Amino acid sequence: MEALYFPAVSGVRAQQVRLDTIAHNLANLETDGFKAARADFTAVPPQEYRVARAGEAPLGPVPIGSGVELSATTRQFTLGPVEVTGDPFDLALAGPDTFVATELPDGTTAFRRSGRLSIDATGRLVFEDGSLLQPPLVLPAGAQLDRIAPDGTVFVRAAGSGDAQPIGRLELVRFPNPQGLLAAGQGRWIATEAAGQPETGVPGEGNWHPVLSGVREHSNVDLVDQMTQLIMAQRAYTANLRSLQTIDELIEIATRLRQ
Repeated sequence: MEALYFPAVSGVRAQQVRLDTIAHNLANLETDGFKAARADFTAVPPQEYRVARAGEAPLGPVPIGSGVELSATTRQFTLGPVEVTGDPFDLALAGPDTFVATELPDGTTAFRRSGRLSIDATGRLVFEDGSLLQPPLVLPAGAQLDRIAPDGTVFVRAAGSGDAQPIGRLELVRFPNPQGLLAAGQGRWIATEAAGQPETGVPGEGNWHPVLSGVREHSNVDLVDQMTQLIMAQRAYTANLRSLQTIDELIEIATRLRQ
């Protein structure tokens, strides 16, 4: 008898996960560099049961569906809307599957796709969360960041100097399976074995995309799409609850008939 409940119960659980995912996306609608998540589901293999109508011999085994289960929560690593600020400290990456490496204050290596740079007390370029850009780029004493070229070359301007000088070049990283990266909040990602062995390169060479300096990348959450998905998930959730209610009513009727 429990098998009658499985499809509807799994449907309720699936839609709850879907609703939670959508709510998380909507909560980060204004978070720069945020990547929308999507809950993907797969059908559970049917179970075989022996069934029978009243007064008839049992039939079976008969396959009965067992509903759905969560297969994965995937991230949409598409480029979000960009805002041109003209500020060289704002950095974004044109390639949807590329990252820059950073070192967090606790020594952990993290990866990110956008952010606002600053200069720490030792002249190194760091992001707003205090993570150090990797490989490190150190500005000469008294110099200021002038611009970052599309090929990742970082130019600085020394005090009293009219010419901007290069001090190094950004290095990009990508993974065979970016879906395997672990989200660490604030637009940061941590490498895992599931993400695969990272590959490094420089902007603008080969099939590596250029960097976008003076640009802020906003969240790639599509409000219209998320609201549509929200309505669909709410209706599916309600439909599964009604199915459970109907099954309860049918079982109650069958129980009374047997009595």
